[in-house]
Amino acid sequence: MEETLTKEQIEGALYTTKGLLSLTAEKLGVTRRTIYNYIERYPELALVRDDAREKMVDTAELALESAVLEKQGWAVALVLKTLGRHRGYVDRQEIGGVDGAPVEVVVNHVRTDTAQKG
Repeated sequence: MEETLTKEQIEGALYTTKGLLSLTAEKLGVTRRTIYNYIERYPELALVRDDAREKMVDTAELALESAVLEKQGWAVALVLKTLGRHRGYVDRQEIGGVDGAPVEVVVNHVRTDTAQKG
């Protein structure tokens, strides 16, 4: 069945399904493995898949921007934790021992060079 598809059919389906391989396979009536085989045979199809995915990410970023402009808390927090990391907006996790005690770290180092054998 693999031989009945053209590279152009795969390319069109990849764009239509936003680069999602399972959906591409379903649309074309083949297995996902068949789509992988075509991508291996025609490396330019990997670029098509990647381009389609990037367009989907762009769309998601536009939706995120809209949510930020609407001052939706989850969106503001996400942008600050990712794009605003360089300004110090990061989640900080405290690590401690039982009941807040310090954590003991033991490091064992084994020498493997020839000086140890002498």
